Formats: sequence, C-alpha cells, structure tokens
Amino acid sequence: MPKSRIVRVTPNLLRCLKELKTAVKDLPAGEKKRNAVGALTYLEKTFGGEKQPRRGILCLDDTPIIKT
Repeated sequence: MPKSRIVRVTPNLLRCLKELKTAVKDLPAGEKKRNAVGALTYLEKTFGGEKQPRRGILCLDDTPIIKT
C-alpha cells in the first residue's frame, strides 16, 4: 500500500458511498446496522478530509475504530 496520506475522492467513490448509505437504511436494527453506520460515518469523515484515528495505522483486532 502506498504511504500517501491523501485519499483522492473520485465521483465513483462518492457514488459508492451513496449506494452504501441507501443499502444500510434497509438493514434491520442491531449490531450489524450499528457497525455499518459507523463505517459509513468513518468513510464520510475521511472523504471530508478529517484525520483518521491513529493516523490511519492498522489497529489491533480488539481496538474498535468504528464508533457510533
């Protein structure tokens, strides 16, 4: 993986994000939906230019990076 810290947000990425948001709305309430919403929030913040937790470094398995 390149060491670039810049995420280039292309129209295709924005369209994928929109499609995912639509799909998540149809999920039943529960842990999977909560995690999916958290993941979308994380992507939206990243696409918006906000810094990632731990500078985007891989977290340990027991460290949640998705918080809702």
